Amino acid sequence: MRKKMKYYKCRAGDIGKSILEILVSLGEALPETPCGGKGSCGKCRMRVKGALSPASAFEISLLGEEYEKGVRLICMARVQGSFEYEEIKETSAEIQTDFSAGETKVKNRNSLLAVDIGTTTVAVYKIDNGNIYEKKSFMNPQRIHGADVISRLVYADGGGKNELKNEICNAIKDSCEKEFDYAVICGNTAMEHFLCGEDPSGIAKLPFTPATLFGKCYSFDFCKNTYIAPCVAAYVGGDITLGMLAAELDREEKTTLYMDIGTNGEIALKRGDKILCCSAAAGPAFEGGNIEFGMTASCGAVERVYIDGGGYKFDTVGNAEPAGICGSGLIDAAAVLLELELMDETGRLEQDRYYFGEKVYISQKDIRNLQSAKAAVAAGVRTLCHEAKCKVSDIEKVIIAGGFGTHINTESALKIGLIPYDFEGEVESPGNLAGMGAVGFALNSDEKRLWDLLERVSYTELSGHKKFNEYYIEEMMFEY
Repeated sequence: MRKKMKYYKCRAGDIGKSILEILVSLGEALPETPCGGKGSCGKCRMRVKGALSPASAFEISLLGEEYEKGVRLICMARVQGSFEYEEIKETSAEIQTDFSAGETKVKNRNSLLAVDIGTTTVAVYKIDNGNIYEKKSFMNPQRIHGADVISRLVYADGGGKNELKNEICNAIKDSCEKEFDYAVICGNTAMEHFLCGEDPSGIAKLPFTPATLFGKCYSFDFCKNTYIAPCVAAYVGGDITLGMLAAELDREEKTTLYMDIGTNGEIALKRGDKILCCSAAAGPAFEGGNIEFGMTASCGAVERVYIDGGGYKFDTVGNAEPAGICGSGLIDAAAVLLELELMDETGRLEQDRYYFGEKVYISQKDIRNLQSAKAAVAAGVRTLCHEAKCKVSDIEKVIIAGGFGTHINTESALKIGLIPYDFEGEVESPGNLAGMGAVGFALNSDEKRLWDLLERVSYTELSGHKKFNEYYIEEMMFEY
């Protein structure tokens, strides 16, 4: 069944704008725009009709047969008059909410707010008298400028810093029905810079020096006393700091690996009294970026692939018709293809495409992008082990944090080498540890413990690290 069409009456100043710009100004739900509206990914597809600019040959080549069905790329289609567009239902990613708040130890702070600003999803927790009374999540409005951090840093450097600040501040304010007494907000280092209006330009270029590492309070409309979680480095942010706190990494006696896997795979290794951190530039494959039919884990995404008889079957989010494949599905698919010997140890596929339904497939290029992503993460782990003077086999426990961790099949992750092959310990996926850490810190504000943890943390820069480059090449391979 086709989705409902909405009518937009052209106004003064609209002529020449893209449909994407118009819909952003209206606050409408959007298709995915991982390239930030640059016209390179071909994913901002929407059925439209009306007074629009003709499609270029390049746009038609990206759309294929969908062009004949009235589909356009809304970053390319320009407004020439009134038009109709397909209504999209906004999706909300799942967040970890099944933890109790406990009692607050901070006086005169009955009304508390905890926020985890993810690159894709923002998680909000509202607390009153020690109890979480509301939890919600929404898509980060900054995603219109690109699915990854680097795209947004480029946008900020081009004059969009204030816009990025306003977008996230207004989104958090809109989710709040009142002003709170105290708030704790965490995110990666760039997200915290965008929120606070700090200059993020140093994050994107050598020697990767942020304007600030935070660990101090700012004032916003939704809360005049907002603590921004301290970061470790340019690519290890306050979300990792509070996540490690929630995981009690500072109290852990086992050699433990903490991983938050996304575009930047943030990794921490607890060995003895020390915690070593790094950030592996995995790219957006785990979040559906640079994958031909890649998408986030929303309705219709292939999220699970498994062997059935001599072949494979799959499940989709919401049991809907397959619309694409998300990170967990991609990892499963690669593991299954290895198991069925439809892909060899170099990543070469036996045939050009493997289908999930009639239209969705993964290709050789998709596998190469996955290989690059998993190699970066695994090489990051091995580099930290090298710095800690231990072996991967010495790791006793792995914690995979974030929503991604709760969705991936750990056996598949081990099968493809996302976690290095010689790991033999236990794997835990506790969910949104950053959100849990923000809630816990809002309630207890144990700054001494937080800063004691940070004093034990050392950061390893992977770019230019000789061992990382060596390990990266080795980890590109799969093993049977």
